[in-house]
Amino acid sequence: MSLLDTIKAAREEAEEAGSLLTQTKKSDAGAKDDAANEEAVQTGFSKRSAARAKPAREAAGSVRTANAKDSSSMSKEERKAARNARRSEQDVAYDATQIVLDQQPGYKTARRISWGTMIVGMVFAIASFLIMQYMQRGGTASESLAALSIGLMVLAYVSIIGSFVYDYIKVRPMRKKAEETTSGMTQKRMKRMIAENEARKAEEKSSK
Repeated sequence: MSLLDTIKAAREEAEEAGSLLTQTKKSDAGAKDDAANEEAVQTGFSKRSAARAKPAREAAGSVRTANAKDSSSMSKEERKAARNARRSEQDVAYDATQIVLDQQPGYKTARRISWGTMIVGMVFAIASFLIMQYMQRGGTASESLAALSIGLMVLAYVSIIGSFVYDYIKVRPMRKKAEETTSGMTQKRMKRMIAENEARKAEEKSSK
């Protein structure tokens, strides 16, 4: 083989090696580009998901802000009107609850017992206090009066505490049941109930 042929063969081998290296670099670069594109797609999907989720929360907040009017942004007349409206609704609910309570059997009797026991206890307490004042002002040291004052005070405590206990055991469940009944009523229905009750009372009064 001549020198020219040797140089030519070496040049061809160098060109083949260079083309192979170029193809390898292109393949590596293509793989990196594919991985970067896949990561970009996933990142973009995550960002788009977060972007879709974030306005939903902001929209919900804006809806609440639009629906619930802040009291600080209301004028003095609007706040007064809102208070009057709430007070009127509470009065209607209270009157309707009282009507339902009065219709429950045994409620009026239980209420009389509760209030009667409370009043008796207060009378005992006042009597005990007056006896003690009489003894202090008159300078009378009477064991019988002192024992009477202490006995009346004990009876006062027993009566007052008994009144609270009786109210809690007997009256409170009736009151709670009536409140549950009226809580399921609309303002219109409660007002109609109140009007019917007033008309019935007026009719009973006129018949007497």
